[in-house]
Amino acid sequence: MPRVVDWGTKPGTKKKTASAASLDSLVTGPKKRTKRLNAEIPADLHTRIKTQCAADGKDMTEALIEILEARFPKGR
Repeated sequence: MPRVVDWGTKPGTKKKTASAASLDSLVTGPKKRTKRLNAEIPADLHTRIKTQCAADGKDMTEALIEILEARFPKGR
């Protein structure tokens, strides 16, 4: 009795899978459009921000966005 060998599929006929970015958006929602903001700040202020963010377990960007959103609310 001959054995049946499964050779798989032809190259280029892979199953379509979701990309990591599309899976991330399912969890976190669609990515907001962003702009880069560079600012020169005193070194000691940078150290205080970085230290507090590390203690809070926050990203510096996340903390600064919260501060800026509070200072510049939408609709003003």
